[in-house]
Amino acid sequence: MQETPELPARWRDLFVPGHLTQIAVLCLALWLHASNSMLTATTMPTAALEIGGLHLISWTFALYLMGSIVAGATMGLVVLKLGLKRTMILATFVYFVGSVICAVAPSMPIMLVGRIVQGLGGGSLVALVYIATDRFFSNRLLPKVIGLTSVLWLTATLSGPAIGGAFATAGIWRWSYGSFAVQALFLIVAIVFLVKEDKKDTSPQPAKIPFIRLFWLAAAIFLVSLAGAEFSLWRSPLLVFLGCLALVFFLVRDRRSSDSRMFPAEVSDLRYAIGSGLLMTFVYCISLMSFLVYGPLILMELHGLNPLMAGYVVAAESAAWGFTALIFSNVGSKGEKWVLRAGGITIFVGTAMMAFVLASGPVWLILIAAAVGNAGMGMMWGFIIKNVINSAKAADKERASTALPSIQQIGFALGAALSGLIANYIGLGDGLTQENLLSASFWLFTAFLPLIAIGNIAAWRFTRQLDLP
Repeated sequence: MQETPELPARWRDLFVPGHLTQIAVLCLALWLHASNSMLTATTMPTAALEIGGLHLISWTFALYLMGSIVAGATMGLVVLKLGLKRTMILATFVYFVGSVICAVAPSMPIMLVGRIVQGLGGGSLVALVYIATDRFFSNRLLPKVIGLTSVLWLTATLSGPAIGGAFATAGIWRWSYGSFAVQALFLIVAIVFLVKEDKKDTSPQPAKIPFIRLFWLAAAIFLVSLAGAEFSLWRSPLLVFLGCLALVFFLVRDRRSSDSRMFPAEVSDLRYAIGSGLLMTFVYCISLMSFLVYGPLILMELHGLNPLMAGYVVAAESAAWGFTALIFSNVGSKGEKWVLRAGGITIFVGTAMMAFVLASGPVWLILIAAAVGNAGMGMMWGFIIKNVINSAKAADKERASTALPSIQQIGFALGAALSGLIANYIGLGDGLTQENLLSASFWLFTAFLPLIAIGNIAAWRFTRQLDLP
């Protein structure tokens, strides 16, 4: 019997009463996490001048990311134990507590505690959005839902600096964190009244939180981040090696686990589609970080932009990701293979462009290069999520859902650390000379081209293993 072709998704299919409330809850959950790092970028300098600890500003980002990754990696297990609705309420409450701590922090060490707690809550919310998206919506609607949430992510990225800057300029930076605590309370109310228990939550399975594996995962992120803080000819490579070794220990121990696995068993096995898909995601995310970390500095020093203008040039990356995710969500099943393959090539082209135009300019051409690289990731992101989750075994659906944001953020953390190593090896940390800036503008992007090429090979392998039309 000939199979009935799947009907294409329409935008109006999302805007029906049941789906509309679910989308609203998921968007608010994403907003709380996505806007936080950009908001912190514009509030923390003012906060540090008031409460002290100017030398610890970088850790307000690093500890948030570490908490976010560790929490995100456990959400599949916690959902199996507590159910989706209760887990969402718990994660939002943790985020609320972290926001309150940041709002009232009398010193930088207390602020860092708040950032860790915020990271635990924010990372949990992102992972739960992926799980809920897979549960709430059919496969044919997933690309459009991802496109819609990508636009929300874009809005958060563009609004975060303005919101934080407005509070800081008014001398009430604490209220920026207080406002997010209030929004977290609104989200808790929305979850209680708008999110229904589904059939997967009626008989939660017992699961243990794997603290030893979480230690190895946190150690991996901490070590590679520490390696990029200050370059040392022997210490920095050693820290990167130890960080990678800790990540390997985490993956090996997780694979050998049974019911408490955090990731699918095939996460590091390239014989399976899910292994190729996650490798592709991992190396692409590593390669997209260098402009975010060092782009504003180079734009200000070489091209004379002020910090706000430089920040919004960087935000153009997120804009490209969001817009292309939205545009390509209309691609049917027959186009998925070519979108996944073309996206990686686009990332390669954008990164190569950046290596040659960042130093020389003009700024509008730098803006295009930044947009091209992230547009490649945006155009394929919805299809990565859909096909990675679909390629997982039935028992591993939640694990595959949480693996995606975890792999993504681990890649971002490692990319930031490697960017720091490259920049500090060149000598950028010793002085912002013309020679150092020009060299960094080239090597911060050229050095990642081999990794992107590996990602492209994994992308072609991924599409063959999926046997897409």
